[in-house]
This record gives sequence, C-alpha cells and structure tokens, in this order.
Amino acid sequence: MPPMPKALGPRLRGDDGLVKPGLGKPHSGLTLLELMVVLVIVALLATLAWPGFAEHFQRVRRQDAITTLLRIQLQQEQWRAQDTDYASLTELGWTPARSLDGHYRLELRGHGPAGYLVIARPRRQGPQAGDPCGPFALDQDGPVLGSGFADARCWRG
Repeated sequence: MPPMPKALGPRLRGDDGLVKPGLGKPHSGLTLLELMVVLVIVALLATLAWPGFAEHFQRVRRQDAITTLLRIQLQQEQWRAQDTDYASLTELGWTPARSLDGHYRLELRGHGPAGYLVIARPRRQGPQAGDPCGPFALDQDGPVLGSGFADARCWRG
C-alpha cells in the first residue's frame, strides 16, 4: 500500500483503508429534534414557575402601599406637632396622589383635629388591580384591618 498523504491522515481512513468522509470529525451542533425537546422542557418549566413569580411580585408591590402609608403617617404626626389639625395630602406634598412607586392611588378621608383616614387603592389599570388584598388603609391609630380593607396577613407581606 502506498504511503498515506499527510493531509488525509490516518483518522480519515476506515479499517478497510478507504477514505471515509466525516470519519474522525467530532459531532457538533444540535439537531432540530434536540432543539425542539429543549424548547418544550423550558416552556414547561416556565409554565409551572410563572404563578409563583407573579404572586411574589404582587407581594413585593404591596410594600409600595405599606411604605407609602407609613410615610404619610409619619408626616401627619410631624404636621400635627406643629398644628391643631392633620394635613391634607396636598399639604404634605403628595401630588399627584399616588404611592411612591405608583402602583396605588391615594385618598384621604376626613382630616381634622380628631384624626384622618388615608387609603391606598390599587390602580385600576396597574399590575395590582387583581390583588386579593384590595385597598390598604391607615388612620391616626395605625392600620385599619378588615371592613373592606387589607387584613393583617396582607400587611405582613
């Protein structure tokens, strides 16, 4: 047998001495079937994980209402220390009347010497619109629980 040319090398020849195209080349890339199987698995995992993520994000956005209401409570007490009445949201600088991150609309009912009630309602078109906790409320004594407002479970986050 004549000597093999260097370019072909021994790896490109089969046991019978004939040149075999592709012999010795490593397999590279994915077949379409393998790619489709991977995509189906990823889609299935995403479908299973999404409800947990959505609920987590909803809980995180509730903190927007809670933080805003607690900040307003602090501002009201600071205002009341200097005045005989509690302040309006405008007097406290809350214009527009939205929560810090904008997920809730703010509403102040009755502010005077006796007290106040501030409500944070999920924006109708916002991501919190379907939140089962509903609106959060806080008065001069602290969180208002139940009676159409978020309960203690929602305030805990």
